Amino acid sequence: MAYTIEEEQELSAIKAWWQENYKFIIVCFVIAFGGVFGWNYWQSHQLQKIHNASAEYEQVLFNYAKDPKAQEEQFSQFIKNNEKTGYAVLALLDKAKIAVENQDFAQAEDALKQAVAQSTDDVLSSVSALRLAAVQFQLGQFDPALESLKLVKEQAWNGAKNMLVGDIQLAKGDKDAAKSAYQQAQQNATPLEQQLIQVRLNNL
Repeated sequence: MAYTIEEEQELSAIKAWWQENYKFIIVCFVIAFGGVFGWNYWQSHQLQKIHNASAEYEQVLFNYAKDPKAQEEQFSQFIKNNEKTGYAVLALLDKAKIAVENQDFAQAEDALKQAVAQSTDDVLSSVSALRLAAVQFQLGQFDPALESLKLVKEQAWNGAKNMLVGDIQLAKGDKDAAKSAYQQAQQNATPLEQQLIQVRLNNL
């Protein structure tokens, strides 16, 4: 069936429009397809990185726990390679735990200071700061410990934070400040924490 004059004109207009715009359309298609492909590739790449980091973390920690001195260089390299990630913070928390078990509180303090500096997550930052304050308290560094506790932002750790504040203030000889901190700790304490706090209050 022959085209009508109107159809011929419409077809010509479409062809003319295509001639003017096909390159742009192809470029948009390529960009869109490339974007989807690139996004999927990036996601796949990130998942692979996480998997690799997890496996390396477990291996590095296993080796370090067996012989901290011999594995110090490998451990430090892992921290450097995974800077500002959760794996670096977790590794440093584990390093501090091992140091405390070995009564090396100075090394534990150093590891926890690194953990605080490395963390970009409020939860990990709060845990790191709370443990750092506990180690500094053990070392008799009362004022630095109180400063570290100011970095504990997550409300879930308010009870433990206030209890430690109370212990530090009591060690400094300020019973009124210790009592206030213990009472604050009681507000959201678990039954076990309530008992521990009450013992402290009774001994003031």
